[in-house]
Amino acid sequence: MKFLSTEPGVTKLGLAYGVGVPRFIASNPGLIDYVEVPFEQLRHTPELAAIQETLPVVLHCASLSIAGFVPAADAVIEAICREAERTRTPWIGEHLAFTSADGLTEGPPAPPTELTYTMCPQLSEETVERVAENLAALGPRMPVPLILENSPQYFAIPGSTMSMVELIRRVAERSEVGLLLDLSHFLITSINTGVDAREALELMPLERVVEIHLSGMSRQSGVMWDDHAEPAPAMVFELLEQALRRARPRALTLEYNWSPTFPHAIMQAQIERARRLLGPA
Repeated sequence: MKFLSTEPGVTKLGLAYGVGVPRFIASNPGLIDYVEVPFEQLRHTPELAAIQETLPVVLHCASLSIAGFVPAADAVIEAICREAERTRTPWIGEHLAFTSADGLTEGPPAPPTELTYTMCPQLSEETVERVAENLAALGPRMPVPLILENSPQYFAIPGSTMSMVELIRRVAERSEVGLLLDLSHFLITSINTGVDAREALELMPLERVVEIHLSGMSRQSGVMWDDHAEPAPAMVFELLEQALRRARPRALTLEYNWSPTFPHAIMQAQIERARRLLGPA
């Protein structure tokens, strides 16, 4: 079993797990340092754990509903803890989002509604308080730190009173939590909300960034959407270069895991471009 060790000032480079990733790893030995694997995939496809015989694993997650008002089930939390201990992941990346909500039926209390996708929360002080409460409750139960990933914002969230950057800053003020800065999500949010991404990035608490994500995006019906089947555009790499002036993350993950036929030549070129920007430790 391979385990990832990290140290200050050194950025490891990895890929998000996808069907085509094992073949890419076999064809390009030594090119990446780890594979980021979702807890949900390991839970439902346990044979994926075999990838750790080749490369270390960083655990990602979309089940804790950190920004939600319905807590994750104890069984889910316990399963995440078991995977974290088994993989010896250095941290667990979780979305600043919610995946569970109050039941939708009227009358007597209904079971929580389990969503099939992480949802961007209302950007408000109420959400800040809830995130802080959830982190305080979950932190002591986890064998490794949680780090929070910024959600992509596709439309104006009803009841919001602040921007995404303000939400993240307020959460960072309330908690010592580290951040997973998804630069593609960041650019998507900036474009969809009419914000200058470069200016907004300067307002981020980049000293908290533990990991960075890069992926593609696409425009549909006038809205920018997350798209892990497309390579990251030039602007995402420009934001990476800007972020690296103030931050030295422990890890940088490229997410090209939605297409089993993502071209290996493009993936290799993007990895090499990222390594050039990272420069020497």
